[in-house]
Amino acid sequence: MNWLIKLRVGDLPLPDVLRDFIIKERGIQELYPPQEEAVRKGLFDGRNLVMCTSTATGKTLIAELAMINAVLTRGVKAVLAVPLRALAYEKARDLRIYEKLGVRIAVTTGEYDKEDAWLMNYDIVVTTYEKLDSLLRHKVDWLKQVGILIIDEIHYIDDDKRGPTIESIIAKVKSLGLSMQLLALSATVGNAEEIAKYLDAELVVSDWRPVKLREGVYYDGVIYYADGSREPIKDLENPVLSLVMDTIFNGGQTLVFTSSRSNTVKLSQQIAHYICNYNVKLIEPRELMKVSNAILETSQSKLLGEELAKIVRCGVAFHHAGLDMDVRSIVENSFRDRLIKAVVATTTLAAGVNLPARRVIIHEYRRYEPGFGMEELPIMEYKQMAGRAGRPGLDPYGEAILIARSEDEVDYLIRNYINARVEDVKSKFLTDKNLATHILSAIASGYALNIDDVMRFISSTLGYIQGGFHRNEFLRDLLKRKIDDVLNFLVESGFLERRNNDVAATALGSLLNTLYLDPYTANVYIRGLRSRNETNDLGYTHLIIQSPEVPKLRVRRNEFDDYIKLVLDNWDYLLIKPSITRDEIENDEFEDEEIEDYLSTIKTAVMLLDWANEVSEDELYKNYDVGPGDLRVYSDLMNWLASAVTRLAGAIGMRKHEERLNVLRWRLIYGVKEELIELVINLEGVGRTRARALYDAGFKDIADIANADPKAISIIRGFGDRLAHSIIEQARRLIKDGKVVKPTIIERDREGGKQGYTRRRGSLLDYL
Repeated sequence: MNWLIKLRVGDLPLPDVLRDFIIKERGIQELYPPQEEAVRKGLFDGRNLVMCTSTATGKTLIAELAMINAVLTRGVKAVLAVPLRALAYEKARDLRIYEKLGVRIAVTTGEYDKEDAWLMNYDIVVTTYEKLDSLLRHKVDWLKQVGILIIDEIHYIDDDKRGPTIESIIAKVKSLGLSMQLLALSATVGNAEEIAKYLDAELVVSDWRPVKLREGVYYDGVIYYADGSREPIKDLENPVLSLVMDTIFNGGQTLVFTSSRSNTVKLSQQIAHYICNYNVKLIEPRELMKVSNAILETSQSKLLGEELAKIVRCGVAFHHAGLDMDVRSIVENSFRDRLIKAVVATTTLAAGVNLPARRVIIHEYRRYEPGFGMEELPIMEYKQMAGRAGRPGLDPYGEAILIARSEDEVDYLIRNYINARVEDVKSKFLTDKNLATHILSAIASGYALNIDDVMRFISSTLGYIQGGFHRNEFLRDLLKRKIDDVLNFLVESGFLERRNNDVAATALGSLLNTLYLDPYTANVYIRGLRSRNETNDLGYTHLIIQSPEVPKLRVRRNEFDDYIKLVLDNWDYLLIKPSITRDEIENDEFEDEEIEDYLSTIKTAVMLLDWANEVSEDELYKNYDVGPGDLRVYSDLMNWLASAVTRLAGAIGMRKHEERLNVLRWRLIYGVKEELIELVINLEGVGRTRARALYDAGFKDIADIANADPKAISIIRGFGDRLAHSIIEQARRLIKDGKVVKPTIIERDREGGKQGYTRRRGSLLDYL
């Protein structure tokens, strides 16, 4: 192959069918320079690669080519691991184009206690880091057939939670001796060379972009670019509005990042008001009305849907995690179709928003972090947002503009963001909590049988390399002492047994590993369960949400008294007490800050109980600012954590707790009262709203559905002929096969801890 000429897709060492597909179906003829370098450095020769290149330089195509080529030529499987569930579904959707070549695509997230044997039948598996780590804990057989592993967004190795999981994945892959090519992708890694060395990989690093990027700071009607040039724009006395309208007047689109959900709504309303009252046509009202109507029909919250639909008619949208996934997709597709001119999103959603725009505007470079107050955004995050600027083939250039509040801040932002070097990614693996979690995982999963094995496992992590332990015997001895302390903690907690140099997981430790619970959270759960033989629904729900994984709702100052009264009224039933005594609360002998975080857990538990008591999505949004997208997240968390606490209660012999939790968990997952559980857990396409309609119409269980006349169900609101026939057929098949799940029945295996049923895999329809 002649490397002196520009590489064309037709010249790549790929099967003819794949080359032709890329050229004809994808319309791609030539490779970008970073893609060429990846090919030269062994992409198709099985070499490990780290690609650290700008956004929109074709990293995704390189990953796709590597995976599809491996599947077609070597008959192996490929795994693509990403940080977010939404990203996993988006990647899987995009990959489905290759099903035309006979490649089978699957996506799996959540349900960490399942082995997902069905994945054996697929060629490419898209998953999250946590789910892949869970599959490695189970040592599922089909992993031996994986020939290539893609770790997308490798900079997440710097994340407190997800980073150690990535390191654990790599350590487990090495421990199993799996022969697979590793491809790690990112746009923002300061120490890319160190990451490449850690992964024994070739490095492709480039700042080349297909569209020129101009970066600057806006202040008082002027954009100050980093190259020293300035551009005055029309000042509309609102920095975001000024920048957005300047872009739209010049034929472009904008993506605005701001720090809070309330700001996304406020800013988008301001932009929409200006556009709809402008005397020159800037949008396509007829097409936007169709988009608006689609949002109204799709949104599970009428209030939130109406709020968004109203401004979409003006060519503007807000975008945050509270929106339904389907609503988000409508907004994103309408932006890509250039109907929506401006999208205002939260900075925390930047990683999950793949929407290139002419101009990216960073409204605020600080955001509120619970427990820390206002914090500046990392440079890495700014670069991720800036990278969204410029649509290849559509925009002549891209712009990323920060907004300054003072003249002095202009230089500060240019110096500390635009011209600054991206931070190095640093391992968080060796913190006490992460060490305990992943040491228990290694031992319980059979990756380590003794202390020497534990050290070998940890030596495969980035934390070990960055700590210099491989070079210094004194540091290694310190690390061994720290590991010894962690092992003693796990033994004292009842999760491990230790005999001299050998270590093994107890039945309880093995259960934690299966449930994907960290030992610290598990200790909180077990202590809470053992504090009382039985409690009320608030006590159980409050215990479940103690996990740091559960987002906590902030308590407003005017709500303090109500939630304090709730705490006092339920004091005996709360399994986890605040750090201050009942007397101190009753006598008002405390500062608000001492109980603020605790009240947040109470408020979160109350919201979830409202959901379980069938309070409407609109009321939940109005009372707690929790949207349908948030409810989906909480539901998924309850499917994991409420189920885990139920299993723990059984494992420690707390039968009353187990029985109560076994009912409550379904209610928390699906947002239903007890009488609807049988309907929602058995029938695909039936969630809280449809289940209530069925029940109120006299169809109270699966037997009633099986014996129903399709016409009688089809006339119920939310149903039609097709869905009526579907659920009747499902009900009859379940009864015939003896597979109707009765939620009040607990079947245990011989060890007394495992539930004898599994939750069906659902879809978004199940939440309706």
